[in-house]
Amino acid sequence: MLWSITVAVCILFLTYKWIKTSRPKNIPPGPTAIPLLGNLLSMGRRPEYKVLEWKKKYGDIFSMYSGRKLAVVLSDFYTVRKVFNEDVAAGRPTNNPSRNDYPVRPDGLGLLACQGELWKVHRRFALSTLRDLGMGKNWLEDTIIAEVEGLCQAMRDTKQQPFNPKVPVTNSVSNVICALSFGQRFELTDPKFSRLTMLIAKIISAIKLDYVMANLPFLQWFPNPIRSGIAQARRNRADLLAFFREKIHEHNAAACDPSTGLPDYLYAYQHEKETGEKTDVPELFTEAQLTSSLYDLFIAGTDTTSTTILLAMILMVENPEVVKKAQEEIDTTFGRETVLTYSDRARLPYTEATIMEIQRYGSIVPLNVPHKANEDLQIDGYTIPKGTLLVANALSIHRDPRWWNNPDEFDPTRFLDSNGKLTKPDGFLPFCIDPPYIMTAVKDSVCSHNILADIKRSNK
Repeated sequence: MLWSITVAVCILFLTYKWIKTSRPKNIPPGPTAIPLLGNLLSMGRRPEYKVLEWKKKYGDIFSMYSGRKLAVVLSDFYTVRKVFNEDVAAGRPTNNPSRNDYPVRPDGLGLLACQGELWKVHRRFALSTLRDLGMGKNWLEDTIIAEVEGLCQAMRDTKQQPFNPKVPVTNSVSNVICALSFGQRFELTDPKFSRLTMLIAKIISAIKLDYVMANLPFLQWFPNPIRSGIAQARRNRADLLAFFREKIHEHNAAACDPSTGLPDYLYAYQHEKETGEKTDVPELFTEAQLTSSLYDLFIAGTDTTSTTILLAMILMVENPEVVKKAQEEIDTTFGRETVLTYSDRARLPYTEATIMEIQRYGSIVPLNVPHKANEDLQIDGYTIPKGTLLVANALSIHRDPRWWNNPDEFDPTRFLDSNGKLTKPDGFLPFCIDPPYIMTAVKDSVCSHNILADIKRSNK
């Protein structure tokens, strides 16, 4: 009798969940979902490729369930551009299990997860500050060049023997972000830097656990590897934020000479908090927001930039004719003894096109950072309910023959016009329409220098 009651309750519960996950009226078509899990079981280890299959079956706009959460996937460039430029689609998902109910870093803070007025203010501040700090500043370029030299020396020290470049590349990128954020780089043997890079690596490796727990929340009810991993991720995040707070307090105790400008992100943030010079709302500049911003700067900036550089290395090995042509352009324009800087990009259209093609071909953030509908909205005649996740299918757009000839081929010339000048075709969105601006700024100032220098030295 008890067994029968238990089965009946389970059936009623699953029926209720099925009704809850049934599709609302007038939403885009998509694959059939199952209660609780949605379409998770269908997506496999590489969900971006399953999404490509669904795009071919259901069209440029379709819906799916990420666990219990309704998501609408957009695969048309113009639709993505239109929707993501609207305030109603500027919301951010807030269900992050490794942060929820954890006071060290609550959801809704930082550069990627904030919304509303906080997002608008800090987006404007971050864009202008990173541009002021990074673009054309000798001190930052000198730091980047020093890291490039160290990375190239590490490669030369291998004596052409196989090795894994991931650690030296990631360390170089992290050190540049340290210079941008704190105004200093660390020696690779510095125990603080070693701990910083270790924490970043562990946090990045645990990001997938957030996705699992967000979609299968019942896993937090009993001991299991996912719950244990989330608990460790919380501790790692607390340690990383404690490191940032220590650096913040060191900066607050130091003096900055206004005549020399603001030398790093921390000084710029403190200056804005005291004066409201750029935003007129200094009350929104809190230590919690700053530590969360630094967290995003390091986690997003390190992972995406180092992955782009590693992908560039692979693609250069696979496409020696591209390396040869880029090398010839650099040699002809500057010679082999000149150290390339950011301002040299304009005179190296083919090399710059190569970097852009790496970003298109690689699509290292294939589904981009999801947005959330703050209100009901209309997209191509469909009604998208409030709270729905909005996903830009960058991988599909980057492989769409409507925008690219032979999209599965690696071809930098697609970014050059008939006169050999650099062009940016529609359909190119390596950082999406509303970019995670920290990734854009860091990549512009870090990735380009590293790749250019690696190509320049490839035949030495």
